[in-house]
Amino acid sequence: MTSTNDEDEKELEETEAEPTNTASEEEAVEAEAEEEVELSELEILQKKHDEHYDGLLRAKAEVENIKKRSAKEVENAYKYSIESILQEIIPIYDSLSLSCKLSNDKTTKDQLEEGNKLLLSMFKQILEKNNIQEVDPEGEVFNPDHHQAISTIEDKERKNDEIAEVVQKGYVLNGRVIKPALVIVIKNTS
Repeated sequence: MTSTNDEDEKELEETEAEPTNTASEEEAVEAEAEEEVELSELEILQKKHDEHYDGLLRAKAEVENIKKRSAKEVENAYKYSIESILQEIIPIYDSLSLSCKLSNDKTTKDQLEEGNKLLLSMFKQILEKNNIQEVDPEGEVFNPDHHQAISTIEDKERKNDEIAEVVQKGYVLNGRVIKPALVIVIKNTS
């Protein structure tokens, strides 16, 4: 009986060993399947990464292009900012040049005066069109932000720091002084 018992035990071991082999094969197949799933997920993630990286590079290049275009536009705006006002001044210059070429025997004093008034009128239109106001502060109190004193005089009949005379008018562009008025200011001693 011992031999039968030994045989039975062998069979039992073999039958027990078979499911173990089958289980390890199943585990290996499952592990392979999991690896394949992980690899495909990794490939998907890699593709997404590549797409996002490509998008980032394109966005960066676009930002650089925008910077370059903006710099060029600013440069051109600076270069040609006075173009419109020059187009208005050039006809006045041409008229003045033409009047200087005319000889005295072809023009009268009245014609010169009329021409000067016309040129002055054209200049005033340019100033108004470009929001430039004249500053003519005679009789006002001296303001160092808008006026530049070039001299002082004494006048007991008037107050200190009053503007006695305007030598040259000043100009203000959109509330900002672009040329202060040159003035003579009253300074009384004692």
